[in-house]
Amino acid sequence: MHITTGLNEETQLTPVQDFYYGTNIFITGGTGFLGKILLNKLFTSCPGVEMIYILIRKKKSKDIHTRVEEIFDDPIFNSMKKTTPKFRHRFQGIAGDCLLPGLGLSTTDRQILVNHVNIVFHMAATVRFDEKLKIAMQINVKACRDIMVLCNEMKNLKSVIHVSTAYTQCPLRKIEEKFYPPPSDSKNMMLLMECAPERLLEGLTPILLDKWPNTYTFTKAIAEDVVRLYGQKLPVGMFRPGIVISTYRDPVCGWIDNFYGPTGAIAGAGTGVIRTLRCNPSAVANMVPVDLCVNSIIAASWDVSQKHSKISLSNDIPVYNFCTSKENQLTWGDFTTKTTKYGLMYPTLKALCCYIRHSISLHR
Repeated sequence: MHITTGLNEETQLTPVQDFYYGTNIFITGGTGFLGKILLNKLFTSCPGVEMIYILIRKKKSKDIHTRVEEIFDDPIFNSMKKTTPKFRHRFQGIAGDCLLPGLGLSTTDRQILVNHVNIVFHMAATVRFDEKLKIAMQINVKACRDIMVLCNEMKNLKSVIHVSTAYTQCPLRKIEEKFYPPPSDSKNMMLLMECAPERLLEGLTPILLDKWPNTYTFTKAIAEDVVRLYGQKLPVGMFRPGIVISTYRDPVCGWIDNFYGPTGAIAGAGTGVIRTLRCNPSAVANMVPVDLCVNSIIAASWDVSQKHSKISLSNDIPVYNFCTSKENQLTWGDFTTKTTKYGLMYPTLKALCCYIRHSISLHR
């Protein structure tokens, strides 16, 4: 396909850009870390996107319009505003909440999505490791089911991407690009969350988790089973990233807006709050830059559509593991060495105390 730019020059689109041309996209988790980079990339690299709908939760002090405007106040959108100044009319906030049944969608908004959406990115999740099981199940599992139900109603659907994590099967040493049996039956677990009182669930949580270390990996593993059950007839794919960290270079180098994972460890060590951290120095620190992760998510959506249109005899749902390659791996020992080196070269002004030796101790 050729498009005409504002300078009356014809530009040939790549197959991926051609796939996104003229489409309407629905995103959950668009106000988060991954979501912001995804929005930036879609607006700057996929010309011709018709409309992007984003699920936004209402807050007591802020309405949907205010929260929409706040998304684009982030400095990472500065270059996008220069290259694509007329992006605002291609963006619409949809009031909703993953904690509510049916995503909290109004009848009108639900019908808009059903009638118009072509591509779905489901990225909304609670990533807190210590989240209460009932809340984690509602956001990570029930909302996933509600998204799958909604997608089954969409009239012009081309592709759905469910963003999971590479650690859903963390008790295993090797994770292949396939579905695994869930730690618990998804339908039974959702029923248990509805019927059991909070105090009982808190007591049952360690038993239910079994080999899973936290409610995050546990519920994300169950969510994968929801995708398998409800996505049989859909052009759906599952994307499993490793530990998502700051940008490599796009739209700016080293941008991040949270203190999760390794970033929290670095910030804690740099300020002197964290003095030790237990980890295996020879284990691979499976960290992936968020901009490269988003590039792959966008490409995976195109690939899902291609596979779905060509494979009529198989209902297999493609799985994409996005992790560090064997040729470019970083161990936790390397991470500690580099963190200490550059932390001493560029110390923070907010340090509470200084230290001489490594702030992170490695234990085998």
